[in-house]
Amino acid sequence: MIALLVVIRWFHEISLMLLFGGATLLAVLRLALPWNGFRKSAACVALLGAILWFILAAAEMGGALNVQILRLALADTLFGILFQARVAILILLLVALLRQWREIWVAIFSGATLVLISVTSHAAESSPGNLTAFGAVSDGLHFLTGGFWIGGLAVLAALYAQRHADFPHAVAIFAEWGMVAVAVLILTGLLNASTILLGGAGHDSPFYLSVLGAKLVLVAAMVRLALINHFRLLPGLTTGTGAKLNRNIRMEFMAGLVVVALAVLLSVLQPTLG
Repeated sequence: MIALLVVIRWFHEISLMLLFGGATLLAVLRLALPWNGFRKSAACVALLGAILWFILAAAEMGGALNVQILRLALADTLFGILFQARVAILILLLVALLRQWREIWVAIFSGATLVLISVTSHAAESSPGNLTAFGAVSDGLHFLTGGFWIGGLAVLAALYAQRHADFPHAVAIFAEWGMVAVAVLILTGLLNASTILLGGAGHDSPFYLSVLGAKLVLVAAMVRLALINHFRLLPGLTTGTGAKLNRNIRMEFMAGLVVVALAVLLSVLQPTLG
């Protein structure tokens, strides 16, 4: 059950991050890419993932799966109420993509869906003084900055593959915004981890700490690649350095996919034991 939930949530969150980060960077650049078909598919994956996630969560909460349990989970739990809101926003996201609304709307709808996940996260539940909003805001910023990083990398890879003339400019803009995003991402990540581990009763789970450590190592590797791109490859961008830059972008992106998988795994594990 846990493995299935992790897979479903990974597809759900990655789809939203690609949509949010990609739309945000494209809105800033005022560019368009011929990838609306891909984005429609990503929105459908996000919607299907939300539904399957709710069904699995309801079955876990009720100890079984039937219509009555689904109805109670939908109407009488915070998770169910938030699920209804997320589905409504995801439908708006699909409409925005189908009607080809401006990128800012795609960013708003996908970003709002990401933020709503944080309301029932470990960070929100472990907030000091039962201030759920504190953890939810921190985790929401963590989602958004991570989404900008991953979705932005996907846009850069697509621009390079098309030999787009605006690729150097896009990399420069992403580097500027990305530095801020990475700083907020790291800060909120450390804040969330501290809140979760220090706020729980009992001793820290060794497995949870191992997964968290692996995530931090990968994030550090992504930051190193980002710094190389920004300070070494970008200033003297040529055909040769452009190829190296693209390789690093792809490596960052692949590492990001694994980081999100580890983050999803952390969200379903118990941080403390006993």
